[in-house]
Amino acid sequence: MDLIAVTIAGYITSLFTNAEFEFNDIIIVYLIHFVAFYVGNTYKHFRRRKITQEVKTVMGYSLIFSLVLSIVIFFSKSFIHISRRGMLLISILNGIFIFLIHLFVRYYMKQKIFSLNSKKVFVILESDKADEIIERLDFSNTLDGELKGFTLFDEDADTVKKIRAKFPNANYVRVHNMMEYVTKNVVDEVLINLKSTSNSAIEKYVRDLELLGIDISLNIPYFDFESDADKKITKLSKFNVLTLSHTFYKPLHVFAKRMMDCVGALVGLLITMCVSMIIIPLIMFDSPGSPFFVQERVGKNGRRFNFYKFRSMYLDADEVKNKLQSSNQMKGLMFKMDNDPRVTRVGSFLRKTSLDELPQFYNVLKGDMSLVGTRPPTVEEYEQYTPQQKRRLSFKPGITGLWQVSGRSEITDFDKVVKLDVEYITNWTIWRDIKILFLTIKVVLAGRGAK
Repeated sequence: MDLIAVTIAGYITSLFTNAEFEFNDIIIVYLIHFVAFYVGNTYKHFRRRKITQEVKTVMGYSLIFSLVLSIVIFFSKSFIHISRRGMLLISILNGIFIFLIHLFVRYYMKQKIFSLNSKKVFVILESDKADEIIERLDFSNTLDGELKGFTLFDEDADTVKKIRAKFPNANYVRVHNMMEYVTKNVVDEVLINLKSTSNSAIEKYVRDLELLGIDISLNIPYFDFESDADKKITKLSKFNVLTLSHTFYKPLHVFAKRMMDCVGALVGLLITMCVSMIIIPLIMFDSPGSPFFVQERVGKNGRRFNFYKFRSMYLDADEVKNKLQSSNQMKGLMFKMDNDPRVTRVGSFLRKTSLDELPQFYNVLKGDMSLVGTRPPTVEEYEQYTPQQKRRLSFKPGITGLWQVSGRSEITDFDKVVKLDVEYITNWTIWRDIKILFLTIKVVLAGRGAK
């Protein structure tokens, strides 16, 4: 985003003749920006900085930017030429625009806190020193997310009222219902703050929650026992916590994945628009009704969204499915059978060529799905998940994935699907996604789509 500010500042400066700056030299300015950005630690604590701290940070960045620009101009006039007035102008404009963009990004992130895709936090605590905890558990002035719910270990009624007074939208869940609630609802992270509880009891909570694949944060110093997950000291609201997670991904890889999703979705939607002119009439001619299949599916950590496909079955497919359960060839929470009578003639072709999946590029562009991920389950399947099975939803679902390129039509055990998904999530890198995308193209061209 900062490059937008640099570009605008450079363009405006180039309009002033006495600045003696040509816009073609903007590439050099980009490089100077990157140096100033990292030397000045402009990215550090971005989410938590107050306005006054933001002003100081941007001023420090601008000072470094001006200094580096002066050095570059002094030693390499053949690469870039700009007058003193131009250097002063571009430095001031660049600082102003970067400050404004930072304010915009912070405002946008604030608005997203209570959106569907914001981090949903569940807290386990006890009434001892609850007032102090409630005061520190402040999501209103940070970008950490939203308090989804809480469990009070000693179930003190007065403390429950205090927490509800500050967080009216948070759900109170009793101890014996806690695991069921976290399994069946959207929860991205669990914060455990049990100071007077034994380590063995806390360890049990951690081991039970680890099965879900979500992040677990313990108010330090609860970190002496062994755990299968990786550990990293982080901040949640105003707490210093030890986070246990199976998925500490590289930020650059996460960013690259989203960029790849956006570019891929735009290209995919363009292709979808072209082929839909042929596919839609064929679907409607073969089986009257909407050419699209829309169904509520479950995404990352239990988020629900509308899932789009070209319709490949008759309109009464869901009703007929109940009568075909005895023919299900899949062991577990998925349904699959050869020569499924619900599939239309055109639908059979669409499935074999995977063309029925094309509308899901819209889900990718919206952010509900990714190009590569795990298969999004139906609500009916999800409601029967165990904590171990929900772990496959700790990653954003995808159009394709490791299961799809590993012979999905031959896999008949849902536990095998879960194993493949967990293996993908645990060892994810952006390079693996690229490999799966190429393997997917190979599978589609070979005509080995869904049956």
